[in-house]
Amino acid sequence: MSTPPRKQHWTIRLYPPAHRREYGDEITGLIAQVRADEGRRASVLEQAAVLAHALRLRTGTGSAQPVGRLLARLAPLVIPVASVLSLTLLAVWAIPPLPWDGPRAYTPSAYAAWPVVLVCALAGRWTAARIAAACALGSALLSLPLASWTAAAEGQEQNRATLIGLALAALLVLATPPDLPPTAAGARRTMALIALALGAPLLVGSVTVFEAATGPYTSTEARADPLRLLFFFGPLVLAFPVAMAMARSRAGLFLAALLTAGAVFLVSPLGLPVEFPYDSGGMVASMAFLTGTGAMVRYTVRKNRRHRGTAAVG
Repeated sequence: MSTPPRKQHWTIRLYPPAHRREYGDEITGLIAQVRADEGRRASVLEQAAVLAHALRLRTGTGSAQPVGRLLARLAPLVIPVASVLSLTLLAVWAIPPLPWDGPRAYTPSAYAAWPVVLVCALAGRWTAARIAAACALGSALLSLPLASWTAAAEGQEQNRATLIGLALAALLVLATPPDLPPTAAGARRTMALIALALGAPLLVGSVTVFEAATGPYTSTEARADPLRLLFFFGPLVLAFPVAMAMARSRAGLFLAALLTAGAVFLVSPLGLPVEFPYDSGGMVASMAFLTGTGAMVRYTVRKNRRHRGTAAVG
């Protein structure tokens, strides 16, 4: 008497049909085995992992897809930028405001988790970094209404665009394939160098008091806005690591050409009227052009070296 086929677990329905037919029974058996051996809590965690894997297959963000590999290359660049900005905003929030600052909205809970993300990533604790990124995402989303309700609170300006940017950065970290974590020595070195190169001018510049002219023969004490400093120093610091990341990508030549063309189009008279904060459009366009050009040169050099190496072996 033949054994009736086991009913597949409900989580299998999220997989693409071909994957469901080939691996459905195996995954169902694995979930049942985990529940029998390790209990309900372990089974729930296993089901969450299955759902995440199915979602990656559906969205093309798995480690076998180009988008997933691109996310893995972007994570070491995004984490230090978001973490340094958040740490700077926290530092400014903790010091008394100056009259120059004016009424500002504050949501410090949106920044608190990002330094933890950076520390965990630098320590190679990618699971902990992802948990901190999930906290950062939730805090940013919860802080969006707070940014409106506390619009007259004291402190450095925090607007919706910054909160949305931090939320998107957290989503990128969470979307990075777990089997391609940026925990290798090169990725951690990149994160550390970006954090140092960007963090020093942001932290020092944002807490340093200077005299700002308010009229003829009059001045007042002021501090630089962290966002203004980010838009100035960010393109300078990120140009080289972004170019290197694109040069190592399979689609590096296409991405570099797209970035270069976009930079030219941005500053052309016929370009779209894109408005960058703090009049930083020229800086962003110039560094984007240099980044794309550098990536194309590096990509070509790597391709030629690989071709000569293959020819020598042959």
